[in-house]
Amino acid sequence: MNSRTSSLSSISDLFRPNNPKGLRSRDLSSTRLSALKKEIKTDTHLIPLKDLYTLLGTDPVNGLSSQKAQELLDYYGLNTLTPPTHYTVPKLLLKSLCTGFSILIWLGAILCLSAYLIELSTKPDPSTDNLYLGCVLIAVDLICGIFSFFQNYKSSKIMKTFNSMIPMHTTCLRDGILNRNTEVRDLVKGDIIYVEIGDVIPADIRIIESRGFKVDNSSLTGECIAVPRHNTDGTANILESPNVAFFSSLCVEGWAKGVVLFSGDLTALGRVAGLAARLQPAPSPLSREIRRFMRCMSTCALALGIFIASASMILGYPFMQTSIFVIGIVVANIPEGLQPTITASLTLTAKRMVTRNCLVKNLEAIEALGACTTICSDKTGTLTENKMCVRHIWTWNKTYSILDKEFENFLQNDQALNSLKICGALCSNATVVKSGVIRGDASEKAILNFLFNYCDPVTIRKRYPKIVEIPFNSVNKYQISIHLDEVKSTYLLVMKGAPECILSRCVTIAFNNKSISMTEDIKQAVNTTTENLANTGERILAFADCDLDSNEYPLNYTFDTENPNFPVDKLRFLGLIGLKDPPREQVRSAIERVRAAGVRVMMVTGDHPATARAVAIEVGIATTPSCHIVTGIELRNMTPDLLYLTLAKHYEIVFARTSPTQKLQIVEACQKQGGVVAVTGDGVNDAPALRRADIGISMGIAGSQVSKQTADIILMDDNFATIVTGIEEGRKIFDNLKKSVCYILISNVPEILPVLMFILFSIPLPLGVMTILCVDLGTDMWPAVSLSHEQAEQDVMARPPRTSDPLVSSRMLRLVYLHLGLIEFAAGMFAYFIVMAEHGFYPSQLFGIRQQWDNVAVTDVEDSLGQEWTYAERKELERACQATYFVAVVVTQMMNCIICKTRYNSIFHVGMKNNVLNIGLIFELILACMVCYIPGVNTFFKTYPLRLRWWFLALPFAALMFIFDEFRKHCIRNHMFGGWFNKFTFY
Repeated sequence: MNSRTSSLSSISDLFRPNNPKGLRSRDLSSTRLSALKKEIKTDTHLIPLKDLYTLLGTDPVNGLSSQKAQELLDYYGLNTLTPPTHYTVPKLLLKSLCTGFSILIWLGAILCLSAYLIELSTKPDPSTDNLYLGCVLIAVDLICGIFSFFQNYKSSKIMKTFNSMIPMHTTCLRDGILNRNTEVRDLVKGDIIYVEIGDVIPADIRIIESRGFKVDNSSLTGECIAVPRHNTDGTANILESPNVAFFSSLCVEGWAKGVVLFSGDLTALGRVAGLAARLQPAPSPLSREIRRFMRCMSTCALALGIFIASASMILGYPFMQTSIFVIGIVVANIPEGLQPTITASLTLTAKRMVTRNCLVKNLEAIEALGACTTICSDKTGTLTENKMCVRHIWTWNKTYSILDKEFENFLQNDQALNSLKICGALCSNATVVKSGVIRGDASEKAILNFLFNYCDPVTIRKRYPKIVEIPFNSVNKYQISIHLDEVKSTYLLVMKGAPECILSRCVTIAFNNKSISMTEDIKQAVNTTTENLANTGERILAFADCDLDSNEYPLNYTFDTENPNFPVDKLRFLGLIGLKDPPREQVRSAIERVRAAGVRVMMVTGDHPATARAVAIEVGIATTPSCHIVTGIELRNMTPDLLYLTLAKHYEIVFARTSPTQKLQIVEACQKQGGVVAVTGDGVNDAPALRRADIGISMGIAGSQVSKQTADIILMDDNFATIVTGIEEGRKIFDNLKKSVCYILISNVPEILPVLMFILFSIPLPLGVMTILCVDLGTDMWPAVSLSHEQAEQDVMARPPRTSDPLVSSRMLRLVYLHLGLIEFAAGMFAYFIVMAEHGFYPSQLFGIRQQWDNVAVTDVEDSLGQEWTYAERKELERACQATYFVAVVVTQMMNCIICKTRYNSIFHVGMKNNVLNIGLIFELILACMVCYIPGVNTFFKTYPLRLRWWFLALPFAALMFIFDEFRKHCIRNHMFGGWFNKFTFY
């Protein structure tokens, strides 16, 4: 006891408001997180109450003194949930602006502005191209960063959602005075409190005294079943102890007096809230891919920059000019349109998923769901309907299924069933309000709902008004009520409860229209039926009645429920009712599709192991009755390594009776195996696991506000089958993002190589900075985003989750930089040289001419025909050449967009059914015309009104690209040339 108590004290000290440990705020938050991940270890619910009062320094009659309570409040702090150390808004904004690919774009912007400043200090008339490019890159980063900031800011509000569950006032005993308006925030350990029906439990309390006290623990267990709590011996696991009621639980019946064991952050709810708020979600697969790609691009840009710097110094360029060259080549390597393309594609997919009952809060979660390898699914409300229903009824020698079409006829002809019907209507605390809504315990609501289909329970209750009642408790395991039969003027006793308890109190059994003696064979039949129904996941209730003799119990008889003066045995057994939370209709087929896609599905529930196993078998999570079951008690005794080995050994596995901390441990163990884990849940208890998972999925209808706030995705129809849609969309968007990235990177080649030609061969610049910007953030954007609208490939749900299939692979880079990109560069240079040649500058003369060409003082540069060109005339021709090169890139990019529609099949097989892409191609062409022909616009982008024939210069190259790519895909489909194209270009 002492070790556990001292451990508890150290944890309490850790959560004191004045930080006695002297840790930095971030370190303190991390230390608290480590403490919260551990299971609750305490014996305060096991020791005798007398010892507990001594330990807490309290008195059950007078409560704490006000002075003692104030001292504890000053030392341990308020009974509230402490928010973790979060980034302040400016820091969070800065973090959102400087993560992932945005770092590379910021680097490009800084380099562009640096290049402009260098030109500003060295040239009398500097170009503003780099200034404009730098500003545009900053704008792109700001837009994407602010978008990310709002997502991160929303997730920081989790603790506020938890605090909304806390009541404001409670009834507390201090100094011997009962105060019904004590502020909950002022409660401390040792306070004596009173709760009654309708109250929210204001702290974790141990029951001192109670009567008919039941609480709804769904906020912690996820199971919406009212459980009795009273002064009895506790169990080793405090979360299952029948003598403890927890913070935020709702009192649904009776009243209780209790002593506060834990308050604030150390309550069971506080631990869940602390975990959910302090845990950091695992980086999404897409963010990891982007970071990997960023490192790759940075390495390439750095290597190219070093090469250009070395070459420039060898060629004799001055240091400042070399710096500008290096900056230019590094910036040309950055695909500025990639980040907005990914964001736009994910946003459009998220909007499309809303129409399919899937609300996406975190955009990257869409793609992560496609990479999902394991789904840890809650049972209640996700796999099942979260609505108890009557499924089977047993009377002597006959089991009835209510789904049987003949059931109504059986009900009318069987007197035993009619007696069972009356008993079910009377022995119940569920109420029917005027609107017809039934309120009460889930099981009792299910029975009344069932009865309303065949009779009117309200009419039955009017005929049999209730006189007295003994509420259900976990010791007796039965409920008794006595009613007056106003027609016969006699009393009717009805009882319901656990089958073994009711059966032992009966001496007869109803059979057709008579009662027969109870025999051992009948008892064995009852036990067998109970076991068979329980094995299917049903909750079994037994019913009995007794007509009280009017001579012994006259109309004025006074019934005593404390010391029963009426029979509680020698009753008539009526039958059994099996209740079940049925699986959703589409769940089994959905799980089959998910498993066919290579995704492992595990059940993680707080429910009973037998019920969990039965549901797992019914929905297809378990295909054999030998499915491995791990209970919370077993999990508590497992080391992390043993849990890891258990997950590796058993593919079909069900976790039952788990706590919120254990759900988190299961998720982290699955992630340790290298998996991408999705977690479904609807309760407060699911919040830590939802937060830590790669994809947290909450229920939109039955889900709590906490689970919705924590999750990445919300299923608006609460249907597991919707997850299949999400996985399919996730895989489709990843495939399509590959196509978009390939399309964007192809244009990188004709943007980088002209700069290299300009530097190394000293030719007039073939493609300007502003036209590069127009390609990346203008003409390429719509077609790139439109590729996200491509239909899913046929095998998208037949292949296993990707494990080693990166977004940007070496195969894609080979196709981009060594094949299609080079053809596009050749098209641009061909158009450039043709226009130059038409004006007198043959290719042979262009090499080495740049110094003269860009010199303002030189006004007589001769072309191949002997014509002299002034500086202004040369620059006008340069604009025309750059515009022609730009148009060549646009034309070939249009063909590239068609090529990128499919990675494997022929375009003749796929067709041009993507209307968004078709319109995008037209838009790309119109935008190119606007850039070239609209006055003012062409001046800004330094383009030129082109002659009509110059638009067709790139068409042969576009045709070559199409023919080459169709040939490449034909070779891939048929594994020609020893699979060379498959190995080196199939991305």
